[in-house]
Amino acid sequence: MQNTITRELVLPADPNTVWDKSFGTPSALASWFPEKADVEFVPNATGVFSWGEHRCEIRIVTVDPPHTLAYQWHPGDMNVLSDFPEEELTTVTFILESHPEGTKVTMIESGFANIPESRHANAIKENTNGWTEELAKLPKMYEA
Repeated sequence: MQNTITRELVLPADPNTVWDKSFGTPSALASWFPEKADVEFVPNATGVFSWGEHRCEIRIVTVDPPHTLAYQWHPGDMNVLSDFPEEELTTVTFILESHPEGTKVTMIESGFANIPESRHANAIKENTNGWTEELAKLPKMYEA
């Protein structure tokens, strides 16, 4: 049973710039993903990511500037943290590392193996497609 979705990309800017522009605050994150982030970036804070009418409740896990941002959520449509058991949350982690061409961004969403079989395949499919679409927006922010 698939447990993770992993994506990597390189952005033409140093890690501090990428952090400040794309990950370091709710408004920076919302500049590319999601449309709106109503949450304080401190561990254990809960809040909401919104895409139009689509809303997902999230919990911040890690904020380590300019290296790591991680949060948890239930993959799928408009879930709140209490919709399913805590052990079924997935964790989305963005890792920023220096790279000869700027900053390597690695996105790992893990925890899918804990989702019941009845929801697992759809969660993997939806989030695999979702990350392909969402992460495609990030490099556009760094075009000249």
